[in-house]
Amino acid sequence: MQLNDTINNAGVQTFLTGDLDAAEKKFREAVKADARDSSAYNNLAFVLQQKGKLSEAEKTARKSLKINAESSSAWLNLGNILVQEGKGEEGVACISKAIEHNLQNVFAWESLATVAMLQQDFQAAEQCWEKALALKPDQVKYWIQLALVKTGLKKANEAVACLHRAIEHDANNAFAWSQLGIMELMRQNFGVAEKAFFRALAIAPDDEASRYHLALVYLSQQNIEKAKKEFDRILLINPHNVKVITERGLLELADGNDEKAKCFFASVLKISPNDLRAKKYLEKI
Repeated sequence: MQLNDTINNAGVQTFLTGDLDAAEKKFREAVKADARDSSAYNNLAFVLQQKGKLSEAEKTARKSLKINAESSSAWLNLGNILVQEGKGEEGVACISKAIEHNLQNVFAWESLATVAMLQQDFQAAEQCWEKALALKPDQVKYWIQLALVKTGLKKANEAVACLHRAIEHDANNAFAWSQLGIMELMRQNFGVAEKAFFRALAIAPDDEASRYHLALVYLSQQNIEKAKKEFDRILLINPHNVKVITERGLLELADGNDEKAKCFFASVLKISPNDLRAKKYLEKI
């Protein structure tokens, strides 16, 4: 047993370095050395899932549970594998089993919340993220995900509060600042939104989403030239951003600059020849 623990631990350390092939080899050694080692089977199943070997991963996770049906970790592992295989209902049942065996399994609450979000069951997702946060209140990702869920539930004030909590824990999280900017833009708090996008872009200057929404802030304030500049900066980052090229064309069209507008719409069609919007606007000019 002590030898198997050594092999298992070596597999874990190898996995943490990112060498999945070596980790798989170690865990296979462990299950070969002790066919009753449920932890080794569970670890092997997890690595196989990471490598996309879902069918074998499912079988291996079931072997782990056959040996130890009380393992919360193994139930969670099997549940996640089943969800990835498209067996959502059975997967959720297994993840729920993981929680039955260990109410403190924060990763199980995270998995349930994620599945609920994919199913657009925002009420269930909200409950699960709140359970996860009760266990790990400093987890920035959970606060951001809860904010997204509350946005889906039309709870804008609560969503903003969640984003502020995320930023309290990590003031350098560009995504949290960007989402805060989007929320404030939706609430027409343009000055606050602008500052949030500035913070996001100070951390991640190449973030197209933050720049795009900052441009929308300027458009909402009728500051067309500033909006154009932000769109142009996006195109320096990504010259093939069809959405932004189209927006630039529309701004030139609105200013009466037909020739400039034509150039933008023509650029769209070079990238995406079947783009109906660009074709429609070109026909109108």
